[in-house]
Amino acid sequence: MKPVSYYDIQYLPGSTLKEKFDRNINWMLSLTTDQLLYNYRKNAGLDTKGATPLTVWESPDWFFRGHFTGHYLSGASKSFVELNNMGDNDQANELKRRVDTIVDGLKECQEKFDTFEEFPGYLLAEPSKRFDDIEKLRFNGNHYVPYYAAQKLMDGLMDAYEFTGNKTALELTENLTHYFEKRMARLTPERINAMIDTRWYQGKGHYVFHQEFGAMHRTLLRLYELNGKKEQDVFDLAEKFDRKWFRDMLIKNDDELGYYSCHSNTELVCAEGMLEYYHTTGDEKYKDGVENFMNWMHTGHELPTKGISGRSAYPAPADYGSELYDYPEMFFKHLSKLNGESCCSHDLNYLSSELFADTKDATLMDDYEIRFINAIMAQQNNDSAIAEYLYNLSVSPNATKEFDRGGFWCCVGSGTERHSTLVDGIYYEDGNDIYVAQYFDSILNLKDKGITITQDSHYPDQHFAHIIVESDKDQEFTVYVRVPKWSAETTITVDGEEISAQPKNGFVAIKRNWGKKSEIKVNLDFQLHYQTLADRFNRVAIYYGPILLAAQTKDLPASTKPAVEYLEDLQKVEDKNQFRLAGTDIIFKSLPEIPADTPYNVYVKVPDEAVATTIDTQNDSDNPVNEEHSWTLAVDPDKKNYLKITYDYLDGDIYSFQIQDDNKVLFTQTMKNDEWPEDSYYIYPLPVDATNGKNKINIKITPLDYEGSNYDIANINKIETMVSNN
Repeated sequence: MKPVSYYDIQYLPGSTLKEKFDRNINWMLSLTTDQLLYNYRKNAGLDTKGATPLTVWESPDWFFRGHFTGHYLSGASKSFVELNNMGDNDQANELKRRVDTIVDGLKECQEKFDTFEEFPGYLLAEPSKRFDDIEKLRFNGNHYVPYYAAQKLMDGLMDAYEFTGNKTALELTENLTHYFEKRMARLTPERINAMIDTRWYQGKGHYVFHQEFGAMHRTLLRLYELNGKKEQDVFDLAEKFDRKWFRDMLIKNDDELGYYSCHSNTELVCAEGMLEYYHTTGDEKYKDGVENFMNWMHTGHELPTKGISGRSAYPAPADYGSELYDYPEMFFKHLSKLNGESCCSHDLNYLSSELFADTKDATLMDDYEIRFINAIMAQQNNDSAIAEYLYNLSVSPNATKEFDRGGFWCCVGSGTERHSTLVDGIYYEDGNDIYVAQYFDSILNLKDKGITITQDSHYPDQHFAHIIVESDKDQEFTVYVRVPKWSAETTITVDGEEISAQPKNGFVAIKRNWGKKSEIKVNLDFQLHYQTLADRFNRVAIYYGPILLAAQTKDLPASTKPAVEYLEDLQKVEDKNQFRLAGTDIIFKSLPEIPADTPYNVYVKVPDEAVATTIDTQNDSDNPVNEEHSWTLAVDPDKKNYLKITYDYLDGDIYSFQIQDDNKVLFTQTMKNDEWPEDSYYIYPLPVDATNGKNKINIKITPLDYEGSNYDIANINKIETMVSNN
C-alpha cells in the first residue's frame, strides 16, 4: 500500500485546509529569494544583493543558519504541484520561478565555495569550521548542528528536483553528499559514533558531547533511491548515520529514551531513517523496530494533543525545559514548562503515514487524526501564518500560545513546509482499492483509474464524513473507511442504505461495482470523554470526539466533583463544538480556536480518579536510618503497578537520584524547591516487565553522579506500591 501522489490530490475550495494552505502560500510569497539566499551568499563571500536578512535562527550571526531555505524549497516545490492540480497556474509558476532562482543562487555559492574549501561540493550557510568543531568533539554549549541544516537543504533540493523537475537541484545535492563522503572518510567509526550520539546521559558522570544531525540517514537513502540505487558510496555514507545503540534499542523493544535523556525530534527522524532503510533493503527488523518505537509514543510519550516532548529527568544541561524525553508515562514534570514541539507533531504524522502504508495499523491513523486536529491545526497563527514552536499544556494557569518568537525557529521551518502538505495522510492506494484514512475536506483525482473521491463535510466541525465516489466507468474495487476508536456508535450509509459499521482492523470495507456517482456517509458518535494523566490521578484532559477541549480562562477552579460528574456540568454551546461550564462564563473550546496571548487550561484538577489502589506502604519515619535506601514492596504479578513516593520538603539545593530494581534503572528523579510538586509526591508507573510474574519488587535509590557532581537523594517520607483497578 502507498500514500497517494501529490499529483492526484487537491484542496477543497472553501475548506479550512485550503484556507491554511493559502495563508501559507501568502507567507512564502512575502519573503524574497535574496533573503533566502542571504546567509549562503554571505558565507561564500558573494554579494548579498542588498537583501534584508531573516531573523532568529536565520540571522547572519546565529551559530547555525540555513535550515529555513531547505524547508522553503520543500514547501514551494510541493505547493507548485498542488496549485497546478487546482488550476492556479499563476501562483504555481511564481513558486517555481522562486525555486529555480534559489537553486541558481545556491549553484553560484557552491561554485564559489569550490575555490577555497578543502573539498569540492560545500554548500551551507555557516562556515565549514562547524564541521571541524564537531569532528573534534568541541561542544561549547552553542549546539552547533551543521548536519541538521544540511539535511533540511538536501531534502529541499531533492523536492525541487522531484516536484519541479529542476535537475541542477539534484546535482547540488550530489555534490554536497560527495563533500561529506570525503570529510567522513578521514574519521574512524568510533569518532563518527561519538559525533552522532545524542544521549545526554549514558550512565557516566562526565560531560557528553551532543549535537543534532536531523534525518541524514533517511535523506541519504532517499538520494540513493532517486538515483536508482546505483551509487553504493551514497548508501555507505547513509549507513554511517545508522546508530547501533538506537537501532538495537528499537529492535529489542527496550524504551530507554528517558534514561538517556534523548532529544525527541532527533530520535523521531532517526526512526524515519530506519523505516526508509526497510523500504530500501527489505530488512524486516528495521520495520519491526519502528513499530516498537511508535507503540512507545502511543503508550508512553504522547501528550493529550498526541504531540511529544518536554522535560528531561536530569538536571541541566540535559534538561532545558522542552524538546526532550522523560521515562514512559512520566508526564507531570513535562507540564511545568513548554512542551509538545511542533516539529515532533509534523514528523510523527509523517512517520505514522509511512508506517501505516506498510502495516495498515489503524491506531496510527487514530493518533494521526487527533494530532492533526489538535496540534497541527493549532500551530499556524491565523493573523500572520507564523508557526508556533512549543505548546503549553501546563497544569498551571496562564498557559498561552507562543507566537511572539518573531521568526525562523525550527518549527517555523517545518510548519512552512508541512502547511504545504495538509492533504497528507488522507488517502492510500492498495492496488485497485482505496483507503479513506482521514475525513478532512479534499479531492482525490486518480486520473489513471478514472476515479474521483470528494470529501466536503467540514469535519470535525460537523460530526460526519461525506464521501462522494465518482467513476467514469463501472468498475469493482473496495473503499475502506476508518471507524475511530473514540466513536462508540457509528453508522454508515451508501446511497442512503445503511450497511454494517463493524470495523475489521479499524476499517469497514465497502466492496462493490461502483458506477457514475455514489455517496458514502459515516456518522460519528461525538461524546464528551476524558483521559486521566498517567502519573497524576487528579488531572484529566477532556475531549469531544477527537477534539481536545481547553478552558479559555486564566484560572480554572479545581473541581470538587469527580471527572464523570464534571462532564455533566459542561453545557453544549449551540451550533459549536464548545461547552460552557455550568454556573460560570468559562468556555471550553478547541486549541485552534483559542487566539494568541489568551490564557487557557487543558487540564482540569479533580478529586483523585480511582485508577489504582495502594497495596503496600512503608514509612521512612519508622526506620530513619535507612542508609541503603532500599525497600522490598508488594506488587501484583498480573496487573499494572505504580510506585508512589512522598518526599519531605527540600532546601535550596538540587536533588537528583535514580530509582532502580534488581535489573535496571527504572526512573531518574530531579527535584528542587522552586518546582516542588503539589502534595509532595510523584507517581511512577512501573514498567510491565519489572513486575510481570512477581509478587515483590526490590527498590533501591542511589544518588546521581552527573557532570562531575554527586547529587543527594531527597528525604523520603513514605513509599508505596499501587495496583491498577482495571
